[in-house]
Amino acid sequence: MTKLEITNETIDFIKSWEGFSATAYYDVSRWSVGYGTIGYEGEVVTEKEAFERLRNELEGYSVGLFDQLAFEPSTSQTTALLSAAYNLGVRGIKKVIQICNSGDFKAAAKHLRKYDHAGGNRLPALTRRREAEANLLEQHHEVHAMRGEPRVQFSRVYHLMDKNSSVDDFVSVAREAYEARSTVGFSYDDAGIGDLEHRTVVLHGQHTGAEEWFAEHYPGANVERELVHEYFNPKNPPVAPEPSVSQTKALVGIHGSADGSWGNPVLPETQEIIKTAKIEAYKGLSNESPATMGVLKDINPDMFVLIRLFAKVNEESQTAGEFVNKVGQDARAWYTAGVRHFEVHNEPNLTVEGMFEAWDSGAQFSTWWWSVVRSLQEDMPDAKWGYPGLSPGFTIESIRYDPIRFWDESWQAVDKCDFICAHCYWLDEPMMYDKDGGEWYQRYIEYGKPIMITEFSNPSGSVGKQEKGMQYVKYYKALEGVHSAYSFLSTASSGFSHETWHGSNIATIVGQRDGATA
Repeated sequence: MTKLEITNETIDFIKSWEGFSATAYYDVSRWSVGYGTIGYEGEVVTEKEAFERLRNELEGYSVGLFDQLAFEPSTSQTTALLSAAYNLGVRGIKKVIQICNSGDFKAAAKHLRKYDHAGGNRLPALTRRREAEANLLEQHHEVHAMRGEPRVQFSRVYHLMDKNSSVDDFVSVAREAYEARSTVGFSYDDAGIGDLEHRTVVLHGQHTGAEEWFAEHYPGANVERELVHEYFNPKNPPVAPEPSVSQTKALVGIHGSADGSWGNPVLPETQEIIKTAKIEAYKGLSNESPATMGVLKDINPDMFVLIRLFAKVNEESQTAGEFVNKVGQDARAWYTAGVRHFEVHNEPNLTVEGMFEAWDSGAQFSTWWWSVVRSLQEDMPDAKWGYPGLSPGFTIESIRYDPIRFWDESWQAVDKCDFICAHCYWLDEPMMYDKDGGEWYQRYIEYGKPIMITEFSNPSGSVGKQEKGMQYVKYYKALEGVHSAYSFLSTASSGFSHETWHGSNIATIVGQRDGATA
């Protein structure tokens, strides 16, 4: 072998950070096009051409990296090094390579995280990319390739049928499982087996002693008896309770799984966070199973629920109609389950979320936003529609359009929306009280509409989770004129290790706040 192997997973990882631009743009010192490859002024490429050009450029990086490595990298490490080299240059990560060659991958990952500045300023987008690369760099041993472990961890739900179930019984359960994209079968072993961190077995029919059997043979499986909630009666769809909220005291909220719970109901670890932290409001993605509503209702009957309509917007899928086709079925299912508040899209001033592909300004986004709402209103007449949280901060060429300008241009959507969403981030406690940090939402109060902070966190890698928990308690308490605030986030499969609550004591700290009663 004379070069590193370039897999489709590696290319997809790099594409997700680079974003796609059909037209050439000037990037610091040269013209770039497609997925950040070298271009010339006025050049236009298709996505297929951009993919091939990216692969060709990565071939050169793979040779250059291979010549400098004194070890055989895992697939994950190859992805991390190629991504970092593509962004920073092989020379730019020379020190990282040297540390890797010594075998200290944790130290190499720590050093790589430092490369998140541009023009003397730390850029959140670069911080997130370095964190994702660093996590991959630490994955030296990929035992799943030898042991048959899953390619990625995911939460599996297996509906276990009684052996005496009728065809009608099976079809009924299969319809339910189809909506959540889960599995139906008759085998106890199939239900319990697998090197997965989260395995849920739902028992349908008579399964005497099943809990004890799984505890003995597959102790990692979570076993549940079938629950039937009148909450899901489609003939009389309920309305999720909306607690009486003083606009001087925000509901304490949490953002659910970044992976939409893999299409399942709210994950067990998130449920524990909600209970421990005495959470009062929950934000989920529309591709999560609406069965979450039943779970949340059992934990806290007064839980306020907000759903973000989740679908990719890019050159290949940029119209409002295409977006509605992707999210419509899920949105209507959540509506039937009782949800009435929907955030329409996410950070539309970012290129990876549709900027310069689906719209070139805030005004064009307003047209797109209103088209989405009008398309969904007919089936969801009582729904309330939110103007989405913008990516806060300053302009980053080819990455982020100035959020203040975007907001001003999109005044028509602001005028028509039922509530306004905001994203607020900070790196230290003083910044938490700054209008460019934790108080970014203050810009929207004058519009007189309910404000929901649909994402907030301290993403800094140098601040411990305990300190973040104490900051969050202060933040919830200090909010003024805000309906609810959702900390980003409960769990994520990758990319947000400095922000996830799972595996930390943040929930315990938040749950001990003064006045917590949920």
